[in-house]
Amino acid sequence: MLYFLTGITASGKSDLAHRIAVENNMSILSVDSMAVYKGLDVLTAKPSDVMQAQVKYYGLDIADCDQNFSIIDYLNYLIDQDIPEKSFNENILAVGGSGLYVKAIIDRYEFKPTDPTIRSELEQLNFDQLIKFHELNEIPIPDMELNKRRLMRNIESFMLEESKYVFPEVNLPLDKVGIFWNHPNHKNNIEIRTKKMIDNGLVEEINKISNPSKTVLQAIGMNLSDNLEENINIKTKRLAKKQITWFKKESKLNMIETDDEDHVYNAMMEIINV
Repeated sequence: MLYFLTGITASGKSDLAHRIAVENNMSILSVDSMAVYKGLDVLTAKPSDVMQAQVKYYGLDIADCDQNFSIIDYLNYLIDQDIPEKSFNENILAVGGSGLYVKAIIDRYEFKPTDPTIRSELEQLNFDQLIKFHELNEIPIPDMELNKRRLMRNIESFMLEESKYVFPEVNLPLDKVGIFWNHPNHKNNIEIRTKKMIDNGLVEEINKISNPSKTVLQAIGMNLSDNLEENINIKTKRLAKKQITWFKKESKLNMIETDDEDHVYNAMMEIINV
């Protein structure tokens, strides 16, 4: 069965998840959209080599930093690793704070893949030509403020409608599938973690990335120069606020606000032992 231990950034969920996995002979699936990248070990606080020797981890070091790794790529990775099938034969603990990754698995999202060839051809057209493309191919034009990117996406969506797929069924608990840990002291924890990341070589890690993709540049700590520590803290606290807003809408997760790790542990074990 697949369970979820999600939480606000710097809550301590990763260490707690490892503890639970060791005690219960479980694998761990990372649901962190930045941990998929190789070389971002300090920035994404990946589990140590010792931890990865103790527990089987999925979802780490999948892509190079010059790749734009999408949610479609992530779901295809899960299918390649037989995660849906494995959830019916063993217990897996999904851990992380990327809301879209979590929701995509829980709700079995329908996704329309992109086609690089179509995208490449559409990028050569200007706004008026894209409008003309709609007319010639009888594609309904969206009733909203239009720009080139919206028109391109609309054409892609129309052309790829038949190739959409639904993520395979996953074995989940019937009621609550897990927990979102909302740590009340997360702002202070973020500042402590930022100092630790910088001491552990964050700047050197970032400087090694010569050609980061647009996706990687969105990561906390990337594309920053002056006042690195302060800027990371500001961006990370904004991320935490967004996580709370997102996960409040996820009815299948219990949101628990506490600074007591044992309380979260006990609540998680109640779900696992049902």
